[in-house]
Amino acid sequence: MLATKLSQLLKVEVGLCALLIVLYGITNSAPLLLIVVLIGVICAFLLPFGRSIQLAIFLLPCTEVFTQSPYISISLLTCIFLAMFGRYLMTHVAHTHYSQPGLLLMLLVLVYELMHILYNPAMASFVTVRWSIFFIFTSLLLFDKNKYCTFSQLRFVLLCGVITSTLFGLVHQYFGAAAAHSVKTIARFAGGAGDPNNFGLFCLLLIYFYLPVVPRAKVSRSTFLIILLMLAFGALTVSRSFFIVATLSLFTYFIFYFRSAIGDIFVRFLLLLNFLLILFCLYWISGASFIGDLDIFVRFNGNNLSDLTGSRSDILQAYLQLFLDLPYNFVLFGAGINGYLVHYNHYFLQAGLFNEVVGPHNTLLEIMISFGVIGFTLFATYIYFGFRAERNRVASSHIFRLAWLPILVFLLYCFSLQNIGKYSGYFILMLIVYNTYRKDT
Repeated sequence: MLATKLSQLLKVEVGLCALLIVLYGITNSAPLLLIVVLIGVICAFLLPFGRSIQLAIFLLPCTEVFTQSPYISISLLTCIFLAMFGRYLMTHVAHTHYSQPGLLLMLLVLVYELMHILYNPAMASFVTVRWSIFFIFTSLLLFDKNKYCTFSQLRFVLLCGVITSTLFGLVHQYFGAAAAHSVKTIARFAGGAGDPNNFGLFCLLLIYFYLPVVPRAKVSRSTFLIILLMLAFGALTVSRSFFIVATLSLFTYFIFYFRSAIGDIFVRFLLLLNFLLILFCLYWISGASFIGDLDIFVRFNGNNLSDLTGSRSDILQAYLQLFLDLPYNFVLFGAGINGYLVHYNHYFLQAGLFNEVVGPHNTLLEIMISFGVIGFTLFATYIYFGFRAERNRVASSHIFRLAWLPILVFLLYCFSLQNIGKYSGYFILMLIVYNTYRKDT
């Protein structure tokens, strides 16, 4: 029964790509990646479009695997997504109905971003063109009134992608010439995602994509196994964000999951327990822990805010200070999604604040410095209409409280990640939107 269900969900192209990515982790043979690209292009033009979307979601946790290509300077994954976008333009755009407010906001955000070229020359690059293409692609999917595949299919291929990314990271670490670590050292794990925080985000989102959104709904053994796997994979990242967000969000989930079956007294008890746990986490990361041998504990120790946040507090302060000191046009309109990094780091390097190019490591800050005060509101409106489009598509305005948790997880991670410059961030947003109005029975 389970084997039949898996065979229905798992597509041939996904299985082949997974095998090739893992083999690449063992052999480091670049032609294997070319075969993955070939499979992606064939899938884009010959198979139903829903299969292309599933393959795109599957590849998201493995993006870093394709960036070290010896053939071209851009990611090979870009070629696959461009083929998918080309297929969509040729076969679907002319015959598809869209949410009109959504399309209008997509165009406004796009034009707003491109206008930054007028006073920020760093914007005139291939990076801007690539971002524009993928922003249009994901926005069209978000505001498309048709659904080419179910949310269950998308979360399953994302699960396959995370497992593949994990296997790639493990075999690459084992067969690669990695430096030997101390027995007590836990190396930070990023799989094929390139960044431990990104990988941890995928793991946490999958947990809430699979957990039921209806209180007291039955949790199957397979779902329980998936949750345990994702928690284990996420723990390998040794990410402060993962441990803190996972702890807080899981306690929140259980409070609302059991609320219909327990009295208010027990709910208050769980809330109190959650609060005490938060205080303990704050005490723990403040440097009071007596366990300091393992990297996982070392990362939660520190004598000041800069150590505790991995210098993110210093970066935040530097970006905010420069943002307020720049001419009014940068404050009101921003420096552009694909231009702020060069523009801001020019001043940072001149002032000797940092020895290398640093990003804001904060999505909310990234939106502010990219779009300015005015554009921040515009981008927020764009996201709001993305949720409205999904509500109209499923003809339902009902949202279970538990369905908000992926949004909470993503927002909390926004304080340690920058997302809007990456096309993967928009696909993640699309998955979160699809999940919001899902109905579990």
